[in-house]
Amino acid sequence: MNNGRIWIVMAVAVVAIWLVGAAVTKYSLEQMAYYTPIAVIVLGATVAIVLLWVKVVLDSLRRRRQEP
Repeated sequence: MNNGRIWIVMAVAVVAIWLVGAAVTKYSLEQMAYYTPIAVIVLGATVAIVLLWVKVVLDSLRRRRQEP
């Protein structure tokens, strides 16, 4: 993937988090602009934890199938 494309995807993701966050919370667009960096970190950490647990569960299921 080209570096320019990565930057565009990241920018679109941040703008989406900003707009969706403003739509589902009581904050205005201006207020949500201050909280967007926190929202990006929290969302990223949540996704990372979910992916970690999915990997743990899948590995556990694979090991169970391989045991006699």
